[in-house]
Amino acid sequence: MLTWRYHLLSLVGVFLALGLGVLVGISVSDTGVLETSQDVLVQDIQSDLDGLRTENSQLGRDRATNIRFQDDTFPFIVGGRLQGKRIAIVASATAGDEVVRKLTSAIHAAGGQVTSTTVLNPRFDLPALTAKIRTDMKNDPAFASVDDASMATLVGRQLARDISKGGGVKLLGPLQGSMVDSTNGSYDTPVDAVVLVTKADNEQIPAYTDFEKIFLLSLKDLGIPAVGTETQDAPVSEIPLFQSVDVSSVDNLDSRVGQVSVVYVLSGEKGTFGIKPTADLLIPILRAPKQSTTQTPAQSTATTSTTTGAAP
Repeated sequence: MLTWRYHLLSLVGVFLALGLGVLVGISVSDTGVLETSQDVLVQDIQSDLDGLRTENSQLGRDRATNIRFQDDTFPFIVGGRLQGKRIAIVASATAGDEVVRKLTSAIHAAGGQVTSTTVLNPRFDLPALTAKIRTDMKNDPAFASVDDASMATLVGRQLARDISKGGGVKLLGPLQGSMVDSTNGSYDTPVDAVVLVTKADNEQIPAYTDFEKIFLLSLKDLGIPAVGTETQDAPVSEIPLFQSVDVSSVDNLDSRVGQVSVVYVLSGEKGTFGIKPTADLLIPILRAPKQSTTQTPAQSTATTSTTTGAAP
């Protein structure tokens, strides 16, 4: 049985150990060994910090130089690749306005035209949206009986047609304020290709993901090329979804390298490009623009003169 004497002796032992530790510490301090070790340790840490600061500063300068180089060379790499092509952008609201603005600028730099930009809300209220479509489209047999299960299929197919084929829209109006956040541009003329911009996260409802899949498959059925894109920091990657429907993709749209990839895919290249494990290549093979086979009168005369001069 433990008595008060046992507890008292235990406490005395603890205090004696503490006292001995203090005495040993003072003794070591008097010899200068402890101070010397501390000084060396502080010097080593300070040296490491100075080295890290220098390295970080150099990396910052290198990054700034790299970004400037990409910006300066971008117009020459993509120039003319999309000349005369009409492109529609369909973007998730979570991707942000800045990414859409950069994509639009890249398409213009390549000679293309962004005819319309449609921003979608991936966190819509499914029952409310279904009820709204059923009410607003009650005179259309295809939508009068829509339910939650069929919503993604019907909306995906119709929006693919509304956005890509021109000649007026059917669903963009009823979807405003629910699934559609905003629209900009013209939907009156057919487009040559569509860019889908996503930034998925865990709050994106499954019905929206189903809609994206149906939308891309419907574009394919309509003969409209599409490219699926996302930002480098997307919380949930949708590249596997794009791969499942055999749509070329770019996973680093928010970088100049990614924007080059998008332009090349829009001009005919195929593949999965970017920096994530799902990518096949960082960037498509950079090819020289196709030269026109049509000769000017001056070129034709020069060719004829050369041929005549070479005859025996």
